[in-house]
Parts: sequence; C-alpha cells; structure tokens
Amino acid sequence: RRNLGPTLIEWVTYRAGPHSTSDDPSKYRPADDWSHFPLGDPIIRLKQHLIATGNWSEEEHAAVSAELEAEIIGAQKEAERFGTLAGGQMPSAATIFEDVYKDMPEHLRRQRQELGL
Repeated sequence: RRNLGPTLIEWVTYRAGPHSTSDDPSKYRPADDWSHFPLGDPIIRLKQHLIATGNWSEEEHAAVSAELEAEIIGAQKEAERFGTLAGGQMPSAATIFEDVYKDMPEHLRRQRQELGL
C-alpha cells in the first residue's frame, strides 16, 4: 500500500470457457463443472451490483461495450496490417528478440547467438 516493495495477491478464479475455439473441454471437465463455481460470472455479478446501486445502467453498459468492441476491432485491423500467419508467410524466428528490451540482456544475446540469428 505504501509502495514499499512487491505485493503478492493470490486470486482463485474459474475459467468458464474452453482454452480456445479448437478446444473440447468435455474431454477433461465434467458437464456440471460450472456448478462448482456457485457465485457465477464475476463480471456479470459486478454489472448487476453497479446497476442495483445506481452507479451503472444497461444503456451505459451497451454504449461502453460497443465502444470497446470498436476499439478491439480497430486494434486487430492495425495488427493485421503487419501480416498474419494465415497469409502463409512465417516471420523469422529472430523477431522474438526484437523490440522487447532497450538493451537486450546477456542471456538473450547468448540464446540468439546459439540459434544462429
């Protein structure tokens, strides 16, 4: 609280959805798995709480959701201008070392050299 060093926050949460669109959670999670998380979706609960206390509204929620979706789509389009893996062109492995550190740490310099990059 007084910026006197690192703080550890241990948080227990529940991943409600699959890892990705190609993942099939039914292979490793029981169908009633969600029932073990009785409080439900924390984002929906927060929204409902804020509306109930008069600090938020469905209209504000819809407007902010639309604004954020537009921002995300814009960021995606900007990122895709640099190319996508679906385009068939794979970037050089050397790119994993670029634009990460102002001064690359020695251990990464060695790794890059070991890879011949």
